[in-house]
Amino acid sequence: MIIDTLLPRKCVNCGQEGKYVCDSCSLFLLEAPTLRSIGGLEELISVWEYEGIIKNLLGDIKSNKTYDIINELMERAFRIREAAILEGTYITFVPMWAKKEKEMGFNPAELIARKLGEKTGNKVIPLLTKTRDTSFQKDSSKEERARIIKGSFAIKGADFIPEKVLLVDDLWESGVTMAECCRKLKERGVKLVWGFTLARTS
Repeated sequence: MIIDTLLPRKCVNCGQEGKYVCDSCSLFLLEAPTLRSIGGLEELISVWEYEGIIKNLLGDIKSNKTYDIINELMERAFRIREAAILEGTYITFVPMWAKKEKEMGFNPAELIARKLGEKTGNKVIPLLTKTRDTSFQKDSSKEERARIIKGSFAIKGADFIPEKVLLVDDLWESGVTMAECCRKLKERGVKLVWGFTLARTS
């Protein structure tokens, strides 16, 4: 690709050209165990712990708008996690506030969801919309974040509500965002909601 020639990919950890995470540095990536019955979700599947290299990469995606990092991470994720979703499950994603998405140019959660759809053959549909900005300070407590997030999502149209949904985001940190999205989905008739993120905090 021309972009790789002009701006070659470099390992975020050691600077070696070729990949955002070189094979040697990939040994430092810590896999995250699956969690069951959390935040209203039947199960939360996260690929890596949110620290070190992964933390830097996810920060790079948003601060430098390096969206192609997602493709590399997803390809790596499929090598360590089985790309299988229950039949009849639709994939959706945590939406961004419209102004923020316009500024960034893309929604990382949507790109991850689209990649999942490509790999599994499951249909990706935008079920949720963000109704207002919910910015909060990094040091805000989980309770404060939950208060700010509450009521900030709505169902995007009501023509079709699937029974089974895989909800996607880039990061599970406090968990309040995905929990609120899950609550809204189940409130509108979704029976089962699973979660998928590239990373999560311990």
